[in-house]
Amino acid sequence: MCESFRAARSACWAQGAAAAAGGGGGRSREEPGAAAETLGNSIRSASRASLHHPPAQPRARRAPGEFCLEFSHFTAAQVSCARSGQQKAYRMWCQRLAWLLRGSCGRRWPRSVAALARGHHTAPRSLRCAWQLHGDHLELRYGNTLMRLDFVWLRDHCRSASCYNAKTNQRSLDTASVDLAIRPQAVRVDESTLFLTWPDGHVTRYGLEWLLKNSYEGQKKQVMHPRILWNAEIYRQAQVPSVDCRSFLETDEGLKEFLQNFLLYGIAFVENVAPTKEDTEILAERISIIRETIYGRMWYFTSDFSRGDTAYTKLALDRHTDTTYFQEPCGIQVFHCLKHEGTGGRTLLVDGFHAAEQVLRRAPEHFELLSRVPLKHEYVENVGGCHNHMIGVGPVLNVYPWNNELYLIRYNNYDRAVINTVPHDVVRRWYHAHRALTTELRRPENELWVKLKPGKALFVDNWRVLHGREAFTGYRQLCGCYLTRDDVLNTARLLGLQA
Repeated sequence: MCESFRAARSACWAQGAAAAAGGGGGRSREEPGAAAETLGNSIRSASRASLHHPPAQPRARRAPGEFCLEFSHFTAAQVSCARSGQQKAYRMWCQRLAWLLRGSCGRRWPRSVAALARGHHTAPRSLRCAWQLHGDHLELRYGNTLMRLDFVWLRDHCRSASCYNAKTNQRSLDTASVDLAIRPQAVRVDESTLFLTWPDGHVTRYGLEWLLKNSYEGQKKQVMHPRILWNAEIYRQAQVPSVDCRSFLETDEGLKEFLQNFLLYGIAFVENVAPTKEDTEILAERISIIRETIYGRMWYFTSDFSRGDTAYTKLALDRHTDTTYFQEPCGIQVFHCLKHEGTGGRTLLVDGFHAAEQVLRRAPEHFELLSRVPLKHEYVENVGGCHNHMIGVGPVLNVYPWNNELYLIRYNNYDRAVINTVPHDVVRRWYHAHRALTTELRRPENELWVKLKPGKALFVDNWRVLHGREAFTGYRQLCGCYLTRDDVLNTARLLGLQA
């Protein structure tokens, strides 16, 4: 509260106290007197700083008609008067304050001030909340967030018993029945809750914290999937531990540690796994349903070129993500090397999100283009009895539009189809953007090389981490599978992790 307002309030209180001591003398509410006029002048000069905003949070001038619910200074005066027992003087002070506010430049003053004049409790000092009605939405400032909440949205998301089934966590209200021109008849806010009364008399209640979390503006400030971006040195220094197979299979603590590592880094290892396809399958089923694809349920391969895929050779494989030719690429991939009698064959791992972040920092226009331009990826196979032609469509970088958070990278230079979805005036810029991302992905400092061996299973987030391998000699036998992403994330959430 500014000093002029404090002084004026003190003067007004002094006059009211003197009137009370003299047996109730003084002017009527229609003629408030000199002290009240002093208060009125101070209010007019300090209203925007002292009434409409928290004192420590100056901001731009607001339009008339805005309601603000932070008036703890008046509350302090009310408590002070009540404690001193001078109720009559307090009522006189409130009457004069209400008279001044009604006559101040035609402004519609906050309801909490009117409540004070009637002797009602007002919002506490800690609450920072202001709201204003517009033609089709409610503007609500809570804390440091300014939310714009459409009236239809506010009616549709009502959590009352008739609109929402709290037992099943499902909406009962028929959204199509809500009048698209609906507008609340009354709005009220207390310390923690927004109350809206609709034309049919129905009352909707929202916790302010719930609105802060679930509004568009609140979601923009939140991260859907917390992660640690890494290059080879960052990952080594983190010394992320592998989880023992028995702990992984038999305890929630071991499973939770594994999933936490996987969610943060996009890769995780399990040690001491029996080197068989059957034991690897048991391992995978601990966290998810196995996704059956054109490669079967559990794939098992050597370098015999039994499928029309470069993976079934001894050649080196550049970094890539798998199944880019699916409309929804497989979420998690499991690798377990059962046997290798030869040299080479190390596995390459690259954090695609870390590389994309570097592109965003150095050339945001490239990041934007890679997240906007759709491409086709395809898999054409005509080997033996296998005949497949799979086509998946999507941009290289996939982001949540409300906060620009990256959630999927679709990068496979082997499987990218003819670029016929990009117009002439964009295609060259796309090539520049693709080159920028490829440069980051191929930086030696971003390459983590791991030698897979029998007994050590690797889980890879195929939406984030690219994998490859160096060429090898001799007989090398691997098994693995794809997991459904939804089931892995569900398992993590049931263990209390954010996923």
